[in-house]
Amino acid sequence: MSKLLLVDDDANTLASLSRAFRLAGHDVVICDSADRALEQARCQRFDMILSDVVMPGKDGLALLAELKNLGVPSPVVMISGQANVEMAVRATRLGAMDFLEKPISTDKLLLTVENAVKLSRLEEENRRLRQRVGKNELVWQSTAMEKVIARLDRVATSETRVCIYGETAPARS
Repeated sequence: MSKLLLVDDDANTLASLSRAFRLAGHDVVICDSADRALEQARCQRFDMILSDVVMPGKDGLALLAELKNLGVPSPVVMISGQANVEMAVRATRLGAMDFLEKPISTDKLLLTVENAVKLSRLEEENRRLRQRVGKNELVWQSTAMEKVIARLDRVATSETRVCIYGETAPARS
């Protein structure tokens, strides 16, 4: 189950989309303004944020920019019934994962959410694995190891297999 933040100034859109998401098994928080959405994004983590672009007061593009400035890691998909190419390009440059035009097919929207959440989770897992693995550094430096590394550098760009053998130095503390 994914936790979604849905932002739109139209009550009918909020009701129909939130119902579709809930029926698909998602937990949905709805907001009718960008300011309320920012409050929610500051307080809790969402797997994905879907926002209308054209809203009174602060629009969806301003919301997107503020979310990115705050470092909110959730992927953002922009939705608009008054879309144009410039708006879509601007949203993408600001960091939107996707840009969908209204009216939106429920199947397409659910697929977009599924793909965005999967990608976000994979990126997070990748980041955690990189932290766990750390840097590829030698734990011991010596003249002998420098010679081994120099030989490996010469064959590194080729498809050649290399076998390194020799004594293992005891660990030093």
